[in-house]
Parts: sequence; C-alpha cells; structure tokens
Amino acid sequence: MSGRRAALLLVPLLFLGACSGSDGEDRDDASEETAQSSVEFDDCDVDVPAGVDMECGTLEVPADRDDPDAGEIELAFGIVRSHAPDLADDPVVYLSGGPGQSTLELVSQGFAQLYEPLTMHRDLVLLDQRGTGLSEPSLACDEYSSWARDSLGSDLPDEELEAQAAGALEECHARLVDDGVDLADYNSAASAADLEDLRVALGYDEWNLYGISYGTRLAQQAMRDHPDGIRSVVLDSAYPAEADLYAETPGNAERAIEALFAACAADPACAQRYPDLGRTFRDLVARLNAAPAPVTVVDASTGERVDDDLDGDTLVGALFQSLYSTELIPHLPEVITAAAAGEFGSIGLLLGTQVASLDLVAVGQQLAVQCNEEVPFASREAVAAGAAEHPLVEGFFETGPTSGTGLFEVCELWDAGKADADANEPLTSDIPTLVLAGDLDPITPPRWGDQIAGQLSESVFVQFPSTGHGALPSRACAVAITGDFLDEPDREPTTDCVDTIEAPPFTPERVEVEMTPFESDELGLAGVRPEGWIESFPGLWQESLLSSLIQQVVPGVTAEEVLATVAEQLGTEEPLVPVGELTTKAATWQLYRIVELGQSVDMALADGEDGLMLVQLTTSPSRADVHREQIFLPAVQAIERLS
Repeated sequence: MSGRRAALLLVPLLFLGACSGSDGEDRDDASEETAQSSVEFDDCDVDVPAGVDMECGTLEVPADRDDPDAGEIELAFGIVRSHAPDLADDPVVYLSGGPGQSTLELVSQGFAQLYEPLTMHRDLVLLDQRGTGLSEPSLACDEYSSWARDSLGSDLPDEELEAQAAGALEECHARLVDDGVDLADYNSAASAADLEDLRVALGYDEWNLYGISYGTRLAQQAMRDHPDGIRSVVLDSAYPAEADLYAETPGNAERAIEALFAACAADPACAQRYPDLGRTFRDLVARLNAAPAPVTVVDASTGERVDDDLDGDTLVGALFQSLYSTELIPHLPEVITAAAAGEFGSIGLLLGTQVASLDLVAVGQQLAVQCNEEVPFASREAVAAGAAEHPLVEGFFETGPTSGTGLFEVCELWDAGKADADANEPLTSDIPTLVLAGDLDPITPPRWGDQIAGQLSESVFVQFPSTGHGALPSRACAVAITGDFLDEPDREPTTDCVDTIEAPPFTPERVEVEMTPFESDELGLAGVRPEGWIESFPGLWQESLLSSLIQQVVPGVTAEEVLATVAEQLGTEEPLVPVGELTTKAATWQLYRIVELGQSVDMALADGEDGLMLVQLTTSPSRADVHREQIFLPAVQAIERLS
C-alpha cells in the first residue's frame, strides 16, 4: 500500500457558527422549527448489551432550517436510563465525532468504554446526527468504502487509484442528489438546531453536553446558538471553530509522533530496549519509500486478509492513526522496532482498522460538514505549506480526496454551501465548561483545548499525560473528574488524580494486570477476566487492538476443527502440537502457542458435550510470557460452566 493510497483511505475521525463574541442571550430558542418537531418511541434497532436499560425513538425535524416547507428528515436517538439511586433530572447528551460517526451503532461494541462512564448519576441521550448512522437519510458512501476494500492489493499506479477514488465519491454524490438530498442542509448549525428540538421534544428543561473531537465543534455551535437549555459542557479533545484544521493537521501529527519518541527516550527501560526510536522510525520510513515491503492487511470488520505492499508514508499513517488510542501507545515502540526488523504483522492489523473505520463514518455527511464550514475558510496554499513544513508526515497527508489539497476539488463537487463567517471565529460563553486533552493526541493537540478554555469565562482545562485522542474513554481519572464536574459545574473539580497517571508501560517488566471475577448467563460461564480491559463483545475482552482475551463455549465445533482452521491460516499442513496440558476442575485442557501476524497467541482447548471450551490470549511477543502468567493461565484455571 502506497502512502498515497493510504491517504485516499484517510477519514480523519475527529471523535472521532452563528455569532462570534455573543453568549446568545438574545436568541429565541422556542423556534418555529421546534414547534413542528415530533418524536416517536419504538424498539431499538441496535444490539443493546445485557443489563443496559435503553429506549429508542425518532424525531422529525425540518430538512432545511431556512425553509420549514422543504420537507422533513428523521433523526434516530436513544436514551440510556441510569441505575443511580440519586438520579439527576438533567441528562447528558453525547455528541460523536467524525464528523459523520454514528452514535447508536457503537452501543453494541463500545458501550462500556464510551457511554457507561456518563451514566453514573444521569440518563444519557444518544443522537445520530443528521445524515449519520440510523438517521434518515443516511449520507454514507458505500461506493467509497467498497472501492477502498477493492483497492487493497491492487497493482494499479497511484494516479489510477486517485481517479478511482474520485470516481467513487462522484457516484456517491450523484446518488445522494438523485435521492433528493440537499447537501447544504448538513452542517453544525443545522445539527445544533436539531439538538435543541430534541431537548424540547423530550421535555428536558436543561441538559449537559459531552462532545468528543468533532463533537466539541458541534457543542460550541450549540453553545453559540442555543445556550439557554445547556447546563454545562464537557469538551473532550477539543477542535476550535477558528482552527485551520487541514493546514494544522500535519504539524499536530508530527508533534505527537515526536512526543512518543521523547517519552520512550525518557523511560530508561524503553530507551535501553528500543534505543533511538525516532531514528529507527525515520530510517525505516526512508527505506520503505525506496523499496516497499510485503504486508498482510487484515480488515478489522470482516477478517479478510489481503497481501499488499507497504511504503514509508503508509507506515507514517499507521503510526498517526495508532496514536489516537491510549491503549495502543505502550505497544508502539515494539511495533516500530519489529517492523524495522522486517516483521510487519502488527502494521497489517493496524492498517486493517483504517479500512474498517470507513464503515463507521458517513463520508457524505463528513464532506458536507467540512465543505460547508472548514474548507471555505481555508486556502490551498496554506494546506500545502502545512504539509511541506513537516516532511516526516508530508507524504501521507499531501494527497487524497478527503485530506490535503485534494479536498478542495471534492468540495467543489459536493456543493454544500458556505457557513456564516462566524463559524470560523472563536466562541465566547459563560456556560460552565470542562476541557479535556491528551498530551499524545495526534489530531486535536492540547494547545487547542487550552486555547478554547482561555476564551470561556467559566472553564477548567485538564491535560492528561500519556494519553491519546479521547480522555474520558481511556482514563479513570478523566471519568472521575467529569463526574465531579457534572455534579457541580460551578465548582472547580478535584484533579489530583492526574498526577498519579504513570508513563506508558513500554516494556514487559512494567506490565501488571489484575484479574477479577465474572459470571455471565449469556456465556454460560464464570471465571476471571483482566481488570480494566473492555468487553467488546460477550466473551471478548480487549486492552487494545493488539491484546485480547477470549473465553467462550463454541457449540457444534471441536478442537480438531479449530486447529485445522488455525493451521490453514498459518499456511501449514502440519498438525499443531500442544505445548502442554492442564487439568482443572472444569476440564482437561490442551495448551498451544503460535505466532500469527507478528502476534503471540496462547490457546487452551477442551471438548465438551455442549461444545468446545476455548480460552485464547493474543498479545505482542514481548508481553507474551508476562501475559501468559498474569492472564492466560489464571483464566484457564478459573473458568467453569454455569449449571
């Protein structure tokens, strides 16, 4: 995969105006559009995790906020009911990033990490912003995501791939227009009005906004246009309205990459195991740009494997995307060093998430928003100069229809209108606001959060060390601070826990995992799981993309069949040989260890009357022995079927 092709796949997930200088007191929120809105409740069209009490519904709002007679669109929303005994009557509403990311579609796999922390004392309102997720019409561009997958492994020259990408977007645009979509209706001002309509329709006197990445831009718009119903605001990984996003992104990315290298150099164990990590990375980028290496890209949503070529600019893109994830950061020095030694398995896994991310974003809505309120206030010259000033990342950002100067051509096609001038001006407000930032965030740097906080008269800015994009989903400290703030937004929250956050555990000797009991009727199992790891699906706990634990009973499958499948994936006809046997009160287990795509995999298999019992730990090679002792063996010893 060339860097140019990787940039074609780039959809910057900014997880992830009306009147500058005004606090909005002269605005009349009881708008004519609000009076015309209608809400209906129905069954949820998403898989709701066990134990979560969630109601779902739809809200009809004007498609064109300037012309109420132009028809209506339908917004999908959900309300997660808090189990708190001291329930507050002012809920939190979650504003997703992207722009274009669905909120509701992440309930099934991201609830514990993204949403549960906001339900401690309040109900949580989840809204799919206009054009996204389950809201109708959807501005998803299946033409573009299909092209992205089809292009993997292609030997076509970059120029042909660029033409195909542009053609896919043209097809998407033509379909949306033929379906009657006016792309000028999809922007932050319209979405902020939708929020106000939803608040009124649901009968809330006031609520609290939590925005993450682009969601912070939408929150600023709501603070500007409809302040009266907003009790408080949390801006996580803040994106200022006045920021020149596409010109500043290369510099923001390079800053975070250099901060990672500095963090490793400042850690004696990391510096010893991975000496001069920055030089290792730069040399590898240059070497791969001169002679690309083979890599197996694993689509994170389908599991499909595609052989491709990896160049240096694509490697830069993989590192940029990985810095979003606080949980991945401790693994990155090992991933870089392994790649320098010719082992690209982990890179292929990381690239696969980039492809899969297209399924989570309505690209048509993202382009409508950015072409309305970001690109009209930018210049090709500034965007090109922003990339040229940062040569390490220039090759990744300089091309592609959804980033860099190529976006200007796409916006001419998209015809999404132009926001008022104040959409690009700083917000001032006296609404109590908590601003959260991660010091390793590659897309919304801490200085942006500090900048916004300085413009708000009632604000608190908190920067978290060793943290990527999105503090609340990654740090218990951020959860505690946010909870305190939401309970008493007029009082500055206690932030002492920030000083207790340790540097990333870059090396295995610093890895410490505690196991905690679990019991699941859904799985029919009881046992232990890693404390702090997220249960992405029933029986699958993840620390990060590169570390996971599976504990399941698989009906209708035998150990022999699983081993045959694994052997096929490994490309060998030789049977897998167990490395040991372990007898517990539940079963006699055959233990296996393999290395697959640069990852170490420990498996324990035991056939039973109702199916195969499986325990599988996947982790990085340097952590394999530590995780085996701290996670895998305790899990095998503790697991048992529920009667």
